Amino acid sequence: MPPRSLVLLAASLCTGGLAVLVYFHDSDLVLLREHLNHPFALGALACVLMALAAVGLRWMWLRIVIVVLAGLGASAALFGGWVVLGFTSAKGVGFVDGPAPYRIRLQRSMAGLGPDTVMWLSVRRDDGLLSREWDFGCFNDDVPDDAFDSVKWTGPSSVEIRVADGRTFPVALDPASGRPRTTAALGC
Repeated sequence: MPPRSLVLLAASLCTGGLAVLVYFHDSDLVLLREHLNHPFALGALACVLMALAAVGLRWMWLRIVIVVLAGLGASAALFGGWVVLGFTSAKGVGFVDGPAPYRIRLQRSMAGLGPDTVMWLSVRRDDGLLSREWDFGCFNDDVPDDAFDSVKWTGPSSVEIRVADGRTFPVALDPASGRPRTTAALGC
């Protein structure tokens, strides 16, 4: 096996391992969460790298088998990613600034196939490349009274979420890290 194929094989295995890690382990680092959290794309890339590594094999039949399997794997990964993206994609609604370095991020997504939407809330602690983000609220508007209305800071480490019928959900944050001590959810 030529050195080029060995390097591509190693790159394929590393990329596949990264895809599995990203799929099963959710990081709170914003850099990883927003830019590397694409397990299906990483899986498809691992399959393409494996097919390129197989080009250098001596036996034609093994080359064909690996390229066909890698093509099927890449197709399955891309199709799976497309389906998951269709059901879980969230659009950013905005941010609610809090005491420095904290702010609340609001995101909206569709709830399955129905017309109702889900509002996702997370708190972000800005710190450059080491910025962190933690989810702390999820509100589904399938019941009109449970729809998200507003969120506001009630102190340096506390947040209050209000829903359409006026109910409030206080959320306490750890003063040192900013990680939510409690979460709030309706219909999620």
